[in-house]
Amino acid sequence: APVAELDLPGAPTGDLNAATIGASIARHMPEGSFVSDDGVSNGLPSFLMTQRARPHDWMMLTGGAIGQGMPLALGASLAAPDRKTLCITGDGAGMYTNQALWSMAREGANVVNVVFVNHSYRILNIELARTGAGNPGPAAQELLGLGHPEIDWVKLSEAQGVPAANATTAEEFDAALERAFAADGPQLIAAHVPAR
Repeated sequence: APVAELDLPGAPTGDLNAATIGASIARHMPEGSFVSDDGVSNGLPSFLMTQRARPHDWMMLTGGAIGQGMPLALGASLAAPDRKTLCITGDGAGMYTNQALWSMAREGANVVNVVFVNHSYRILNIELARTGAGNPGPAAQELLGLGHPEIDWVKLSEAQGVPAANATTAEEFDAALERAFAADGPQLIAAHVPAR
């Protein structure tokens, strides 16, 4: 198949969402990067923004196996330490396997982790809606939320030895991603996006 012509987007501005995150990824991702996509509800819009980015390998979510993103990124980084690895994951998916951050720090893995922080197991809300069971009541909503207590991804990451930053706007995220790709070793960006 023909390869898409390189066409990098300009700097995104305004609200932080999957499309503006994808634009930043397309702008800054080094050629030959691996992408471990465990973004579930935000991964596809980010993927679509990178179709004309520098050549890279995108490892898709395998059938809804949430939690695979960070361990898969760690494995890719250890297998090919000369290539940058990007992990995109949701806060719900990331909570399944966040201990991979400690292993990334211990191994000095070149993984840039982007966590979509929406304080929700959004994909589980989508799956519940698909059952036709109607709107979830307060008890079910509480089980599908990640806001009480709120997870501080910067503290969680730093506690495991991975430098981290928060981003709440497209401009903040773009600057943080540029710094993360330029750094050696693991990094994490907590990208605060709307729950939708």
